[in-house]
Amino acid sequence: MKMTLPAALPTLLASLALCAGSARAQDDAQANQQATQPAGQPATMPARPAAQHQQNGQAQMNTTNQQPEAKALLEKSRDAIAAAKTLEYDISAPQIGLMGGDRAPKNVKAHVIMSRNDAGQWVMRIKGNAMIGKDASPTPFDVVWDQRAVTWVDDQAKTVYTRPFGGAKGLRNVLQVINGLRVPNITGDRPLAEELSQSTIVLNGTDDVGGVTCDVVIAGSTTEGNGNRKKIWIAKSDSLPRKLENIIESKLINASTVIEFSDVKVNQTIPPERIAIATPEGYAVDKAEPAQPKAVKLDHLAVPEFELATLEGAKVSKSSLSGGVAVIQFWGTWSNPSKRSHPELQALAESYKDKGVKFFIASVREKDPEAVKAYLKEAGINIPVLLEADTLIEQLDIQTVPAAVVMGADGANVKVVPGFLKETTMKEIGDGIESALKDAAAKKAETTGDKPAEPAPAATK
Repeated sequence: MKMTLPAALPTLLASLALCAGSARAQDDAQANQQATQPAGQPATMPARPAAQHQQNGQAQMNTTNQQPEAKALLEKSRDAIAAAKTLEYDISAPQIGLMGGDRAPKNVKAHVIMSRNDAGQWVMRIKGNAMIGKDASPTPFDVVWDQRAVTWVDDQAKTVYTRPFGGAKGLRNVLQVINGLRVPNITGDRPLAEELSQSTIVLNGTDDVGGVTCDVVIAGSTTEGNGNRKKIWIAKSDSLPRKLENIIESKLINASTVIEFSDVKVNQTIPPERIAIATPEGYAVDKAEPAQPKAVKLDHLAVPEFELATLEGAKVSKSSLSGGVAVIQFWGTWSNPSKRSHPELQALAESYKDKGVKFFIASVREKDPEAVKAYLKEAGINIPVLLEADTLIEQLDIQTVPAAVVMGADGANVKVVPGFLKETTMKEIGDGIESALKDAAAKKAETTGDKPAEPAPAATK
């Protein structure tokens, strides 16, 4: 497969990012800029929740207008997206970019193939074209994105390039292509999270999109007039979005963008060759490996003093856990890998209950404890939660979630296990627990003068 990134493509990509709704539009000239924030797995922690943003110089009101049935539709759509293993669809937009103008990309059409890798991350291939400029010919693009790296073909250099996501100079245009077309409302680690956080979530009837009957939901600061809002057409058949409209109305901007999804297929088998760019004959390969995640070097170092509250208001501190082995997993409701890990983490906790090992899940970057409580109830997770663990995770210099810390009986950190892989993570945590229990038994023996129990001799025939 060949793909060229022409000079006109940056305009397309920067504008597409706005249509995708990957950053909250502002009431100033920044409304045409795209915030670059990859959604890797393990998920890089988002910034702390920002203060309530200003709308036309006035603070937004704290009152909410969230209709339960409308919010339930968004939540069902969110869950359908999160549960999908593969997605394939066509995407189209009559015009990209809230500012419009002769140079705004028009008639944007692309085909998107998405498949989760073994870590649950989306790998995407995005191929399409758009009209750029008043009388321009269609501009093609074809890019593969695997969360940490992008791959494309440069026909002028006769080279297939692979570069880390955001990790090389001169590739900003490529990164903008991915950000613009991956539609974070669907492909991000927190699908529809921005919509679900809005103060207004209401039903707006039903509509037909390409022959698919959809419920229409409005989410934003208002349903009409000055303010930012989005309309989401959610298919009754599979709860997946079929249309998104981003509406901006303010003193500076009065515009909207629309993007439609058609021929949507979910959980169908996608052969690996359909989601990869083959190297054309005679082309070179220039591949720069993505930087490995920062190694956590905390083994056998003291865990800092801390005191955190549970959902019930009880206090848990380092001193209260002294003398026993504890596992603290940092997580967030916004992290799908965290949530996928919890059934296995709970099973591991049950297996160590008789040995007195305590398990906790410590939430970070959470706006509302009620969201944590709702998730635990829905998922059937009964591991105790520690709230507002942001300071502790920063002190431990852990950059990703989920991440489990095994704390020894003496308050030392025995092992840190970042991320979640179904095949290995719980075994690694278990190995850390066994090491911590062995250390605790040896230190107890030193104190009491007792020798650790010798293993029973092997049976002889």
